[in-house]
Amino acid sequence: MRRPLLIIGLVIGGVALVLSGVLSMRALERRAASRVAIRGGEAGGLPLASPHDEHMQPALLEQLVRDPAAEGLEVLMVMRHGHVVFERFGHGYDAQSEIDSGPFAEALVALLAGVAAQHRALPEPSSPSFDPEQLRAAIENGTHQRYADYLGSQLWSRLNGAGAWIGLPQPGAAVPVACCFHARALDWMRVAAVLLDEGRFEGSTIVPAAWVHRMRMPHGLRGVDGWGIELAGAAHGRQPFVASDVFFLRGSGHWRLWLMPGYKLAVLFGAEAQAAPDAWDETRLPNLVIQAIDDAPTPQNAASRLQQLVPGH
Repeated sequence: MRRPLLIIGLVIGGVALVLSGVLSMRALERRAASRVAIRGGEAGGLPLASPHDEHMQPALLEQLVRDPAAEGLEVLMVMRHGHVVFERFGHGYDAQSEIDSGPFAEALVALLAGVAAQHRALPEPSSPSFDPEQLRAAIENGTHQRYADYLGSQLWSRLNGAGAWIGLPQPGAAVPVACCFHARALDWMRVAAVLLDEGRFEGSTIVPAAWVHRMRMPHGLRGVDGWGIELAGAAHGRQPFVASDVFFLRGSGHWRLWLMPGYKLAVLFGAEAQAAPDAWDETRLPNLVIQAIDDAPTPQNAASRLQQLVPGH
């Protein structure tokens, strides 16, 4: 009796394994169908430098990690003059971790529109306000390519980012352009480099400088929104930004990418949202980073500048 029972057990086990394999394959197929791949480049690293080399004080950078504004830290990366000078990570993250930073994706469609305009494939947008879905449609109509394909070939791969992907709300749905872009934390610093260097990356022009300037011009009714980016006045903080030229990407929760062209400085920060996004101080950390710069000019308020121009006032 034992042998027939053993055979029956083996058969049942084999069937279970086959069914498990079929279900796993179907799960993988569903997963593949719910995402769109973005072509990447060589996916190498970015130039590194010590804080001292870029005239920054390491001790002050280390204090950032312990600041209350950095609570729940997952990713903190500081880049100056195109060199990564400081990195700290938590909760299992590192520079290679893929993140979905939500509305960061809007900066990509804005940059890609600049590429299409340079190729004379995009007419002058009819609306002065930033509409990512409208821009995607204009890019696809003008280039006769799918948005994801054009993004991969004309922007992402030229930045040498690793292969990325866009999540779909359901298989076959339209590709979202205002969210759901999954890429390495490191590769968002490449986007920062392009925005800081007026459209150039590693010496090559990716997006026309005039287009990057346009992205930083106020659009819309609030007067604090750029094209795919937010301007300094949109920030929620106890103090204004030390640098008047700050603009930034606001992602999900406490994900931010701050850019300060005057200092050639970018700060990527991500953390678990311990407080409501609007209640979190999103000016403090970049201001603290600026305090770590040795060669930064001393910020002056309007009164002190008036005294220099008109003594006695």
